[in-house]
Amino acid sequence: MGEMVWAFTKLDGQNFGVKYNPRSKTFGPYCSRKRLVDESDDQFGECCKFFNNSCYREELARIVKENSGKKGIFCGADEIHFYFEWYGEHSFAGVHDPNDEMHLALIDVFIKKKGYIEPRDFYELFSLNEKIETPDLIYCGFLNNDFIKSIQCNFDGPTPIYPNVKEGVVCRRSSILKGQRMPKVKIKTKWWIEELHKRYSEEECKELE
Repeated sequence: MGEMVWAFTKLDGQNFGVKYNPRSKTFGPYCSRKRLVDESDDQFGECCKFFNNSCYREELARIVKENSGKKGIFCGADEIHFYFEWYGEHSFAGVHDPNDEMHLALIDVFIKKKGYIEPRDFYELFSLNEKIETPDLIYCGFLNNDFIKSIQCNFDGPTPIYPNVKEGVVCRRSSILKGQRMPKVKIKTKWWIEELHKRYSEEECKELE
């Protein structure tokens, strides 16, 4: 509490990751949260195809190259991990509607031996780029009870306070902790938590929350 944070929409989908080698300018392997995946994968095959056929490969490589100078964020980087969320409009707790148009949004960038890039840098390099989808930045300021309550009670009134916030937000502080960790906290909406408990058992909810 009382820390300056950047709060981004928590997209409700599945995690997808891509490793990038700036020296060879190659992407791969691809991974989910727990395993390697490729275009033949039952769960992530379409996601891999989406990434391969989009402008993301070219655009991410360009951003890395243009920011690899002496004072650039990617200076000296020999391995970069891009993390995405694979989701649709009606996705819930990682389960997708087969009729949805799917999206791939960049949510995090990790540099080997340096850690996650700070939220300000993430916003300026990627969120302001019209070719790359990222979560909406909905708040930049001190983390306080009023903001936390506004997220939790987003759907309590006749209209949402934040129309694009369904599951909640991820708040990131602009500092790196030991071990290259970026301090962050998730705030979930009461609507999402209640909906989760309607659809899943208590044991399943513990994993999904």
